[in-house]
Amino acid sequence: MKKLSSFFLLSILVQGCTSIDQPIASRALVEHEFVTDVPLVSSAQQAILSQSSVTKSVQLNGQSAILGKPFFSASGKTCRKVKFLVDGQRVYCQTDNGGWYPVSPVLASYNEAAAGGNQ
Repeated sequence: MKKLSSFFLLSILVQGCTSIDQPIASRALVEHEFVTDVPLVSSAQQAILSQSSVTKSVQLNGQSAILGKPFFSASGKTCRKVKFLVDGQRVYCQTDNGGWYPVSPVLASYNEAAAGGNQ
């Protein structure tokens, strides 16, 4: 009898939890298009950023840098990290037209340890 009453109590609790309405997002988390124009890097730098080589030492902005692996950002853009040997790291993303632009350091920072940190 005790097992039967426990079963009924458990089934009532489970049924109560499944009847709760789930929240539905009412707007997108990321804009699909950039609202403002972004300044593109020079054509020479565009060619360097478009290279598929990873961890290759290159000259970008007159500084030695190492190109990271290309990745897709939350906005759907192709981006890549560039580690400058003197000034640290920057992120560059590609527009729909193929041009590259530097991402604001505030927007590009994240916790690499939490993300895996191997790019």
